[in-house]
Amino acid sequence: MRSSIQAGILAASSLAVIAITIGCLANGITTVFPHIFYIPIVYAAYYYLRRGVAVSAGLGAIYLALVLILTPATAGIIVAALSRVAVFIAIAVIVATLAARLRAAVATGLEEEERLQELNREIHRREGWYRAIYEQSPIAIGVYDASGKLAHANPAALDLVGVRDLDSLIGFPLFEDPNLPEDQKKNLLEGRKTHYQAQFDFERVRSHNLYPTSRRGVIWLDRLITPIRDDGGSIIGYLVHAYETTARKQAEDALRESEEMFRNVTQSAYDAIVMVDSEGRVTFWNRAAVEMFGYSEDEVRGRPVHDLIAPPDVLNAAEEGVRNFALTGTGPVIGRPLERTARRRDGKEFPVELTISPLNIGGAWHAVAVIRDVSERKEAEAALRKAHRQLQILTGITRHDILNSITAADGYMELYKDADPAARETYLEKVHLAIHKIQRQIEFTRQYEAIGTLEPGWQNLETLIQGLEVPSSISFQTSGLKREIYADPMVKQVFENLLDNTLRHGGDGVSRITLTAEVSDGDLVVAWEDDGVGVSGEDKKRIFERGFGKHTGLGLFLSREILGLTGITITENGIPGSGARFVIRVPAGKWRDLE
Repeated sequence: MRSSIQAGILAASSLAVIAITIGCLANGITTVFPHIFYIPIVYAAYYYLRRGVAVSAGLGAIYLALVLILTPATAGIIVAALSRVAVFIAIAVIVATLAARLRAAVATGLEEEERLQELNREIHRREGWYRAIYEQSPIAIGVYDASGKLAHANPAALDLVGVRDLDSLIGFPLFEDPNLPEDQKKNLLEGRKTHYQAQFDFERVRSHNLYPTSRRGVIWLDRLITPIRDDGGSIIGYLVHAYETTARKQAEDALRESEEMFRNVTQSAYDAIVMVDSEGRVTFWNRAAVEMFGYSEDEVRGRPVHDLIAPPDVLNAAEEGVRNFALTGTGPVIGRPLERTARRRDGKEFPVELTISPLNIGGAWHAVAVIRDVSERKEAEAALRKAHRQLQILTGITRHDILNSITAADGYMELYKDADPAARETYLEKVHLAIHKIQRQIEFTRQYEAIGTLEPGWQNLETLIQGLEVPSSISFQTSGLKREIYADPMVKQVFENLLDNTLRHGGDGVSRITLTAEVSDGDLVVAWEDDGVGVSGEDKKRIFERGFGKHTGLGLFLSREILGLTGITITENGIPGSGARFVIRVPAGKWRDLE
């Protein structure tokens, strides 16, 4: 709209000037009136700049044409007309240039004004923002002047110190605050920022009559005091940030007491208590765990627990279990008592009972394991089973075997009463044999009862066979006996029983007994061989059973029991008809050379 009006004004003024020029030239007037061309020329140059210069040149050309047409067109008139046209164009150029500069200056001024206005708006916006932060901040903020007197404080500061009216707090001297520690005051006076936590006693405020406060007692404060400096570095005030930490301090104290109580309880516990993170790495290891596994707490912290205490054969499965537990907090071993095998630092494995409980800490699954060494319990259970078994056997011998022998003796005595003198001698002999059998059975119960009552020890093979009463008619040869075996002290009875077995069951043709000891696959093989009738195939598996055999049936049974206490086995693998061969196999670690 504005550009249309400007174009109309330019067109109207140009036509008016042309009309006046025609009238003047037609009446012979050639001076003065050309000045009216400046109106459209200046207007066009001002508003249209370079295009205005072109318009001005066009108007000059029209003027020159009218002069040539409407006047005698003498040389003087033509030169004067050309001069005016040049002036028209020059004025148009000057006006256009000035107008362009003016427009640029105006635009710059407007932009600067707009920028200043926007900056002013931003300043007001930020001022409001900062004021809102200051007023609404939950942290107490106080502003002090260069002398340390309070100039302003936000509502949180008033709430903190129990003051309702800011005016009653204005002028409070920072450096006279009895709750400001001396070392912190020194830092401030030396121009250093200070940050500290300390108690704030409102009774001191009351006793010094510093300001009216509704609060009482002692609280904990976290305070940050920062010197405010001008551009030259001079201190012009102090900015104080403070917030109450009483609840946090109480929580920290309670947590510390709880942790101390937890540590005291766990460190005095008989059971090992181990805590691991979601990756199975040790985070807690009590004193019982140190004693049980042989690692100090510093040695295990941060290390995978299964690398420390799991036997090698279950290590992979344990690691897989940890990975699954980290994802779900569950697993087949979580939340129920289990019996497992654990490993000490020296590699020795032992039975344990453990219970694992999950803990979710910070969104990650941790676990607490309570581990009890049940070695003694297992040994006690084994001893109880052994005692129960011995009791059953002893009861069986007493109730069954001895009773049978007594019954037999009693029967022979009844037969003796009615027998003729020739037969009485036979019955008396049978009674005598029954009594001797009872005697041997009672002797067996004494020996069997003694099994395991003494600690096993190293027994010299050569010493064990000393005192064996081998008949002179039988050759007794030995080799490889310069060794010791780890066995029950009653192991000497084993060799006495083997000799008794040879003499009783080998037959009249026994002429040779050999006792050898040789190493085989790490074990020590001790072989007792004779050249008697041997053991039949159907009897080989039963000869070590209690009561099997033609005599008491207790000697070989007792031998197996004695050897089995320390993991030693005994079998018979002789060839029937060629002699008996009893093989005693002593595991590696349960024998040693003497040479």
